[in-house]
Amino acid sequence: ASGKSSRRPHVGRPTSKFRVDTRRVRMSAFAMSAAAPVVAPAKTRGGSRFTSKARAVPVRRAGVRTTATAEAASTDTAASASGTQKFYFCLANADFMLNDENNEHLPEVLRERRRFYREIAREQDFWVVPNPAFLDAMPDVAKKVKQPCVAVVTTDKVWNDFIKLRMDRVYKGALTGDASEVLASKTLIKADHFKPPDPSKWTAPYAKYAPGWWEAFYPGNENA
Repeated sequence: ASGKSSRRPHVGRPTSKFRVDTRRVRMSAFAMSAAAPVVAPAKTRGGSRFTSKARAVPVRRAGVRTTATAEAASTDTAASASGTQKFYFCLANADFMLNDENNEHLPEVLRERRRFYREIAREQDFWVVPNPAFLDAMPDVAKKVKQPCVAVVTTDKVWNDFIKLRMDRVYKGALTGDASEVLASKTLIKADHFKPPDPSKWTAPYAKYAPGWWEAFYPGNENA
């Protein structure tokens, strides 16, 4: 018993390996704490610039809409008071507009629109005007179009834009005037105006539309 050391091991002192592990754990914890994102406190509604701008935008837009509506109403009132109206048109030479096989969708467009108007009991607002008289006041436009010519005239601006897109090679314009003057023709285009197509050159799988289909859409033939 006397040969053995009476010193007892110090339990509270960790070994070297344990100290290294402890430091690693502490460093990892510190690194995780340092890497954590810092979240800034949210701004109040009163102090937020974004909120302030978002509130201002509807006010300005509402003012623009009000002004535009007022101007449109003023224009419509003035036109109504003077008995005039705004018309829109697409103009092209007669052969291209009425006889070209590439434009055989035009009579279908006009017929379907008329059918739809009759179903909803809406008054017709589009016409085929051959050799329109209003071109006398537009000499620069008249020079651009081969004669005889035809205009599809309407009071619907959106539909006029649609016709322009469908027909493509047409002149699109607008004018204000009395309906009796805008829809007047200098000369009509008869059903037999165009030469019949050569059967040997007609390659479409359907027969060509009957000549004179356009007469049903002359002004005054709304019930045809």
